[in-house]
Amino acid sequence: MRFIICAFLLFLIPPKLSLAALPFVTDDASIADLGQVSIESFVENWRLPKRYDEDSANLVGTYLGGSVGVAKNLELTAGGLLGHNLTTDKLNVANPIFQVKSMVFRSSDESKIPSFAASIGYADRHGRDQYFDQANNIFALGIATSRFFEGDLVIHINSGFKGSYNIDQQRNFSRLHFGIASDTAITKKVRFIAESYNGAPNSPRDSDGYFKSYQVGFRFVKSSSTSFHILYGSQPTFLGYDENNRMLYRHSNWVQFGVRKFIDDLF
Repeated sequence: MRFIICAFLLFLIPPKLSLAALPFVTDDASIADLGQVSIESFVENWRLPKRYDEDSANLVGTYLGGSVGVAKNLELTAGGLLGHNLTTDKLNVANPIFQVKSMVFRSSDESKIPSFAASIGYADRHGRDQYFDQANNIFALGIATSRFFEGDLVIHINSGFKGSYNIDQQRNFSRLHFGIASDTAITKKVRFIAESYNGAPNSPRDSDGYFKSYQVGFRFVKSSSTSFHILYGSQPTFLGYDENNRMLYRHSNWVQFGVRKFIDDLF
C-alpha cells in the first residue's frame, strides 16, 4: 500500500514536458534525460491454475519502479513487486530488478530508420512464494523503436540473450529473447497497446516458446509526462522440473492497472 501512496504523491510535483513511456515488457529505444526521473507503479491480480502437484494461486500485487538519467546517455532502473496470495494468505516478494540502458543511435526520422538502444539487467535471487524465481537472472538486449504516421503507430522490437544461474540442483539455463510491441493511437488521449514475447527478460525460464506470452490493453495519456494503463496478460509460467529434469509450465493470466510519471530536472 505504501508503494501506491508514494507513486500517486508524485503527481503533486509540477512537471515539464517530457517523452511519454509505455507499460510494456518489450522495452522502447529511449532513455531518461540527465536529471530526469520516471516513476512507474501498478497493481495487478495474477492467477495461476492448479497443475501437477502445485495448488492454484490468486495474487494481488503492487509494483514500484524508477528510472533516472544519471549521465547524458545512461539510464539506471530499479524495481520491486510485492503481493499477497489470497489463496494461502502468504506474502509474495518478487526478485528485485536492476537495469542499465544506453542509446546506441537516435534517429531523426524513425519512420525511415529506427532508433536503437541497448540494455543489460539483473534480477537477484531474493524473494518469496509464487512471485519468487529461485535463480539469479541476467539479460542483455538490443532495442529498436520505429514511429509511423507522426507517432500514431509506434513499434518496438527487442532481441538478445537471457539466462538463469545459481539454480538449486539444476544446470544454468540460457536462451534467446524476442519481443515485439505496438502502440496505436485511437484518439489523442487513448492508445491501444499490444505485445508478444517469450517470457519476460528478467524471468528466462517463463514461456516455452516464442509468441506464447502476450499483453493487450489501453494507455490513457493525461499529459506529456503522465499516463495510465489497463491491460490483460497471459503466458506459460515456469512451474518446476519433472523427474527427467524437463521444465513444466502452467498458463497464468493477469489484469493490471498502472501509472507512469516523468519528472524533469530533479537534480
